[in-house]
Amino acid sequence: MIAPWVKEEMEAATLADQRLNKRLQAVLTALGERPTASIPAACGGYNETTAAYRFFDNEKVTFESVLGPHLQKTRERMAAQSVVLIPQDTTEIDLTRPAQQVEGAGPLDEGARRGVLLHALCAFTQDGTPLGMVYALPWAREDKPLEPAEERAKNRKKTPIEEKESQRWMDTLNKCREVARELSDTQVIALADSEADIYELLVAAQAEPHEIDWIVRSCQNRAFET
Repeated sequence: MIAPWVKEEMEAATLADQRLNKRLQAVLTALGERPTASIPAACGGYNETTAAYRFFDNEKVTFESVLGPHLQKTRERMAAQSVVLIPQDTTEIDLTRPAQQVEGAGPLDEGARRGVLLHALCAFTQDGTPLGMVYALPWAREDKPLEPAEERAKNRKKTPIEEKESQRWMDTLNKCREVARELSDTQVIALADSEADIYELLVAAQAEPHEIDWIVRSCQNRAFET
């Protein structure tokens, strides 16, 4: 039995195969009913679990194609609001395995753990009701020798922001502006924690035209002219 919310959310899914669209709905229903369970536990049987893993392994099933219908529905819900809050942050997806490592995973720290990172923007109403995902950026870090802390700090100062992971904050600023232009009757307020307290972002957020409002939690002491 497919959950009603899944049918509504995924009605625009186009995985180039109707069977894949139906399997997407079945997998989402299973995971939605047991969100903290493993995939086999959520699917509830060998055949269902095998079908789920075959679905994940299909080349037509991509991050963008699965998330796309939900993003579209999120925009529709946002359009019905006068004010929308878009907090964002980066989370780790830990894929560390004791033996065989997951293909495509990268280091999460100094090499002890492996996985991928996901920077997600989620929309909420003023009273905290979630409206859905606005944008999500996944990536894996490259495997490379770990430099001494002093050397890393020195290189970081010389590296332009376009070559740093911090560039994601600039990218999401542009994404929020894109959303605000699309939803011209909705006030968009982007929020970020102290990791976004970087000079380039603060300057860019004030650039004209003024399309969104932006709140960043302070990390560094700032000097102001009086």
